[in-house]
Amino acid sequence: MIRGINILILLLSLNIELFAADVPVVPYPQQVQQGTATIKLGKSISLKADGIDGAMLKRLADVTKFSTNERAAFPVNLSISGRNKMADALIDAYTTPLKTDWKTRIGKEGYVLVLHKKDQLLVANTEAGLFYGLQTLKQLADAGWNKELVITDWPSLPHRVIFDDISRGPISKVAYIRQQIERMASLKVNGLSFYIEHVIQTRSYPDFAPADGKLTIADVRELDAYAARHHMQLVGSFQSFGHFNNILSLPQYQSMGETSTMISPLDPKAKRFLESVITEMCGAFSSPYFNVNCDETFDLGKGKSKNYVDSVGVARFYADHLKFLYDIVKKNGKKLMMWGDIALQHEEILDMLPKDIVYMTWEYGNPPSYSKWIDPFVKRGLQFMVCPGILNTNRLFPDLAIAKANINGFINEGYKKGTIGAYTTIWDEGGDQLFSEDWYGVYMAAEKSWNVTTDLNDAFDKRYEKAAYGTANGAYVKAIGKLLALRDLPLTYNMTHQIWWQHILPQNGETLILNNKDVPEGLQLVNEAAQLLKLANPVKHLSDLATLKYITDRYKLIFDTRIEVAGLANWYALQEGKPVSSLGPQISSLQKLKSRYVAMEKDFRDKWNSENQPYTLDYALTPYQTRINALNDLEKKLKTLNTSLPAAATIGLNVIESDRYYFNFWLLAGPFKSDTFPAFLYSEDQQANHPPKPGDFAQHNGQQFRWMKYNTDNGGIINKFKDPGSDTYVYAFCTITTQTATQMPAWLGNDTAAELFCNGTKITGGAFTSTGYAALPKERSYHLPLNAGTNYILLKVKNNAPFTFRLGTTESVTNHKHKYTINADQDSHEAD
Repeated sequence: MIRGINILILLLSLNIELFAADVPVVPYPQQVQQGTATIKLGKSISLKADGIDGAMLKRLADVTKFSTNERAAFPVNLSISGRNKMADALIDAYTTPLKTDWKTRIGKEGYVLVLHKKDQLLVANTEAGLFYGLQTLKQLADAGWNKELVITDWPSLPHRVIFDDISRGPISKVAYIRQQIERMASLKVNGLSFYIEHVIQTRSYPDFAPADGKLTIADVRELDAYAARHHMQLVGSFQSFGHFNNILSLPQYQSMGETSTMISPLDPKAKRFLESVITEMCGAFSSPYFNVNCDETFDLGKGKSKNYVDSVGVARFYADHLKFLYDIVKKNGKKLMMWGDIALQHEEILDMLPKDIVYMTWEYGNPPSYSKWIDPFVKRGLQFMVCPGILNTNRLFPDLAIAKANINGFINEGYKKGTIGAYTTIWDEGGDQLFSEDWYGVYMAAEKSWNVTTDLNDAFDKRYEKAAYGTANGAYVKAIGKLLALRDLPLTYNMTHQIWWQHILPQNGETLILNNKDVPEGLQLVNEAAQLLKLANPVKHLSDLATLKYITDRYKLIFDTRIEVAGLANWYALQEGKPVSSLGPQISSLQKLKSRYVAMEKDFRDKWNSENQPYTLDYALTPYQTRINALNDLEKKLKTLNTSLPAAATIGLNVIESDRYYFNFWLLAGPFKSDTFPAFLYSEDQQANHPPKPGDFAQHNGQQFRWMKYNTDNGGIINKFKDPGSDTYVYAFCTITTQTATQMPAWLGNDTAAELFCNGTKITGGAFTSTGYAALPKERSYHLPLNAGTNYILLKVKNNAPFTFRLGTTESVTNHKHKYTINADQDSHEAD
């Protein structure tokens, strides 16, 4: 009947304008036409079957929480294409101006939504498409949309997955994972996966999962079914090569290790273990894919199979293990997924493995091009997914600025070069991250993976606030922006958690250095963020705001503590040795500070328990308890003073406030037993005699010593090995990056003997001079011939005597772990 109507007359009567509207929907639809007439969408919407059966209508209504009451003011007719000729003809008419075959264009997950005075219609090719159309309808209704509208929508990428690390920090409760599924599905995310090392309890090996933090196979099956109802797949995952220390640390599994962190591909017990565990997990996850991970295998060729690896080569050794895993996964009816980093380091691996593997290629920074992470797969015709990241690792708050650039750039380039999906990762290494601080990044990923043509700009931020919180004042995103400005300050650079784990008072009679130069600016930023949060007023997803407020309050407490401690220490230094009059004001300030930590600890514990299982909570609470105990101890000591004030060191107030930037983070190796300074630079093994990475080995007298990350908690005094013995030497390594070549003054503080090397050349130091602080070792001046770019600094320290190191520059010095930068480009932050 409709086919006989003149299409032009129909369109004129429908009053649909051919221009794109800025609709408050995330992800933004592919094609939008807005009419000029007003409609009464409101909240009184009901769903009506007009080309679907009653069972499908009930499923969709149940999962989207829409009514099926026929008396509702705004009924929306649902239809599957091909089942209702009238509905199909109407959609033909409404989509004619777009000059597209809508049935072909929308594919398996797309839809056409018509909101008009005469017609309220949602049509798709599948139930999944109807589900996603209803998510758009729900966002429009929640936003109070009141204009006629035609949306023709489909995903840019078939696989849109969020990957959450539940192995190296908090592990979510089953109830919270259900909430994640619901909210992600509302954003048209169709996959959820987890980073799993040891937190799923299998029936074949039930003893490696923590008792207070795990998902059982039954839990996985339940969540998998729940995800399916929301048209989402739970993608199976098990770390199957490196990062195996959590399991190998258990006595019953130690023999399976190639090293302490990597399972042995040649060990029969290890192979049986992997086959049993992966087989059981494949049976619990219904997704056709299974991710064996196998990334960052740092110890390849360094373990008990070294001789064998030397004979066949690292690439063959790695590829053979992946073939073993491939056979297990394929036997269970799955398609193998793996991280692509090792194959990119040894590209010949790509030519050794089956061609139907899906490579998960990851990079979390913002380089000018992502070609090095994409092109090797493209030129071989291999399937790949791009894996951007929401940068959370070892941070007090995710770097959402670099995440935005990374998600935007990586997905753009991946789409142009044929990626089959976007696998956005959230890594929780560090221990105390709450998922509710990650949602801004999740919305970015959902937006970009559904509609790659959009930009993550101010318009997105407005739609994000409207969709996520029902607000339109911009305060929430502006507050995030204020917090992210902390990443530019040397004290809070990259928003790393080292400032949180640093002691607030000296421990065990030692000295604490406090550099509070950036505190005033940091306080201003968090105070401005706090004021913006007061204006945010979300009407839904209130836990996001509560968590952002917690992040802001914690930074404020960190800054206030540094001011209080420095003020108390400076006052005490002036009064030392004098008779005590009254310590009441000082004790009162400590008590107030302590009460803030107690209250914030409870707040954090409550937030943790709302999302997570108990596992690793004790670790996450360590900084709170350390700080509360330190304040308690100092308060008790001050209360005992009734004569003159003793030396500051005797009561734990040996605090030095200094604006000098001391190097806190190093790679350390040793201690090496030797009568004299060891002759080797980085290792006696010439293959390893190069600037090290974390986890590399230095060889000395036939022994292997791992280069380990070390971040001092006292502000800059390096004293890792407390009693290494006489005639021993410790090596310390870092890098310094500068834009231009320069002769850079440097000071090395050390009370015994030490040697300093810059880019492999020994540098001669000047005479020892006092630092001006009796508690710090005397310093010797050096001039470092720094090249433009990255420079390698090595210290050899006798008997591991405490040392300090700093540069003589007025330019800002920042660091990302052991990598230091002079006058860093604030538009280019490091990613993990």
